[in-house]
Amino acid sequence: SGTAGKIWRDELIEFQKAYPKIKLNVTPAASRDFWPRVIKEREVGQNLWDLRIGGADTQIYQLAEKGELADVRKMFILPEVADESNWHGGFDHMFTDNARKTAPTFGVYSSPLAHYNPKFIKADEIKSFKDLLDPRWKGKIAMVDPRGGATAVSMAIVYKKFGPDFLTELLVKQQPVIVTNPRQILDWFISGKYPIAMGIPNSSVQQFAQSGVNIEMGEISGLDIWSVGVCGIQVLEPRPHPNATTVFINWLLTKDVQTRIMTAVKLNSRRKDVPLGYPEGQIDWARYKDYVSGQSEDLTEAMSEFKKLARMVLK
Repeated sequence: SGTAGKIWRDELIEFQKAYPKIKLNVTPAASRDFWPRVIKEREVGQNLWDLRIGGADTQIYQLAEKGELADVRKMFILPEVADESNWHGGFDHMFTDNARKTAPTFGVYSSPLAHYNPKFIKADEIKSFKDLLDPRWKGKIAMVDPRGGATAVSMAIVYKKFGPDFLTELLVKQQPVIVTNPRQILDWFISGKYPIAMGIPNSSVQQFAQSGVNIEMGEISGLDIWSVGVCGIQVLEPRPHPNATTVFINWLLTKDVQTRIMTAVKLNSRRKDVPLGYPEGQIDWARYKDYVSGQSEDLTEAMSEFKKLARMVLK
C-alpha cells in the first residue's frame, strides 16, 4: 500500500525496473482507510499485504503490541542502509515506535500546524495557532478530516499542548469546514473562500506546482514540530513475500533512490547524503531533540483522546 498521489506511485513503481523479476503492485490508500481494512482482513485469517509506505497512524502501535508488525530494523542489510551514521538523528530518532524496531521513517521536515493565504490575511493578523480562536476567523477555516491521517496527528499535538477546551472551541465555535478531498481544500485556499487551512498534503501542493499554479502559503505554528508526512514504512507480520519486502526496503533507502524520490516529491530525506527537496522545511539538526513528533507512539494517548473528542463534536 502506498500513499495517494501519482507522483509517489510513479516513484515507487521504479523498483520494477531495478528488479524486473519481482512483481510490484502499489495500491494507494489513506491510513484512516487502510489500517481498519487490514484489521478486519486479519480477523478472518487473511494476510494480504507485505508493507505500507505512509505515515504512522495510531493503529500501527496496537498491531505492533500484538506482534503483527515486523522488526524492520533487522531488514537493513545493504551497508549504506545499515550504517547508522548516514542518517540524521541515528536509528533511535528514525523510528517512531518506543521499541525503535517497527516504524522507521525515511523523510522528515518541520511542519506548521496550519497555513494561511497571505493574499487575504496579513502576517501580523495570525501570529500563533491560538489566534485561530479570534471570532473574525469564524467560517474562514478549512481542514482535511481530522478524524484520521495527518490532520489527526496535528490535532493530537494541539490537544496535548492546549487541552480539550481549546479544541472544542476551534471545532465548534469557529465552524471549520471539513473536507476529505485535498484538491477541494486547495481550491478553496487559493481562491480565498477558506484562507486558513489545516492538513494540506504536500503531494497535492506539488501537483498544483507541476501544472503551473504557484501557491502562496504563510505558516501558522507556535510549536517546533517534525513530521514524517507520508515517509514511513510499516511491514506486516506475517506477510506473503518476506524476502521481496526486504529487497524493496533496502532499495528504497539507498542514496540514489532517496535522491530521486525526494527531488520528485519535494521533501527532505533523513539521509545526510541526499540533497534537500524542501529547504524551507529543513530541521535544525543541532537541536532536533527540541522538536515534537506528531506521529510517535508517545503521542498515542493524546491521539486517542482527541479522536474521542472529534467523534463527539463532529457529527
